[in-house]
Amino acid sequence: MGLLRSAALALDKFITRAADTFELTRGRIPSGTCIASLWPRLAGDLISQLENEPVIITGTNGKCTTSRFLAEILQHAGHETLHTQEVAASLDEVISTLVQASNIQGGLHAHYGIFGFDSRMLYEAVSICNPRLFVLNNLYLDGLDFEGGTDALMREWRRLFNTLTVEHHLLINADDPILCGGFVRGVPPRVTYFGVEDERLAIESRAARFTRCYRCGTVLSYRLVALAHLGDYRCSTCGWERPMPTIYAINVEINSNESRFRIITPQGPLDVHLGLTGLYNVYNAVAAATAAVSLGVKTATIRAGLEKAVPMFGRDERVTIHNRQARLMLIKNPTSLNETLRTTFMDGHPSRYLFLVDDEIDAGGDVSWIWDADLEVLATRTSTIYVAGSGADHLVLRLKHAGVEVTEVNIDIDDAFHQTMRHMPDNARLWVMATDTAMFELRQSLKELGVL
Repeated sequence: MGLLRSAALALDKFITRAADTFELTRGRIPSGTCIASLWPRLAGDLISQLENEPVIITGTNGKCTTSRFLAEILQHAGHETLHTQEVAASLDEVISTLVQASNIQGGLHAHYGIFGFDSRMLYEAVSICNPRLFVLNNLYLDGLDFEGGTDALMREWRRLFNTLTVEHHLLINADDPILCGGFVRGVPPRVTYFGVEDERLAIESRAARFTRCYRCGTVLSYRLVALAHLGDYRCSTCGWERPMPTIYAINVEINSNESRFRIITPQGPLDVHLGLTGLYNVYNAVAAATAAVSLGVKTATIRAGLEKAVPMFGRDERVTIHNRQARLMLIKNPTSLNETLRTTFMDGHPSRYLFLVDDEIDAGGDVSWIWDADLEVLATRTSTIYVAGSGADHLVLRLKHAGVEVTEVNIDIDDAFHQTMRHMPDNARLWVMATDTAMFELRQSLKELGVL
């Protein structure tokens, strides 16, 4: 069996290299997918070779970036660390990461594995990875595709958490009442809360106006809303309120290029200069820092690791062609789109927008989230707006209802990008907001040109 597996691993690596070289799959078939179907226990066998139990990160948004931040911190601390890169959180991508790091005998050497999983896959992640540390980032109603909604998901999570022991550790975003309200304190795992505390971050949010107490059903009152339904909340009926975070960010300063903030930890404060923008990345950084503290990493190392982190797979990647800059921003639900727009409005440069909508929508996928996004904010700005992709007509209709005039529509994603860049003024900046498949296609094209 060992020889057969070695041969299969060698063949899998050869097929993957050939597919990449000749663009047979354009990177859409991850390494390890073939052999995993023959050896279902492959992932578990490889994970068992890690020196430490893997860390699982789950939630609606921020899984990949939080994984990247934590991996950078651990690598800076001298630990060989594996984590999924440039991909959505799925078992196939975890297997791919493990197979790529292994030799043809199936040997694997690494200290840690940092793996993000979709919130629906937590049971599967636990059965395969056997983690002791969990990071629960957030649960957005507008980004959750789970039968029965958040109530059903939290019931499933509670059943899972009740099977854990005091050796397990849950790190929970205290600012998310959906996470904290649905979680019952009294299950065995240890719990540490993290969050963000800064009065200057207060915003108006439609999502917060409809968030209810998960204990009694009353609409929550907020002292502060920071992002979507995240903030400092309290129920006026039953008295339930946001738990006090142990690790949190203060003094948050964000512009269109970077973020600066202080993270308060039990080991002392650390001032962070993050090369990524957006409050969502501050939350991701605090989540990663909380995990690192739980793993015993020193604060100076945590700061250095965070500051070393660079954007990944369309999460504010920056592309320069002929002195014209484009920023690639992945959008996948109303919250991510709203926060991306919020980030672009901080920019001092004249802005142009290119929305890329992939054919998942054109093929009959759920388009309701486009209508829930706050695109009306674009109607008050004198911006040039382009829309491209096979699902462009859906977004054009939504923008029309928002009172936003579209400058040009193009079906071809690659052509739309280069045409837009070609006609950009030298001092302008192009914000490219793309759904997953559209972002993948554009990045593949830019890689072929050598600009990514």
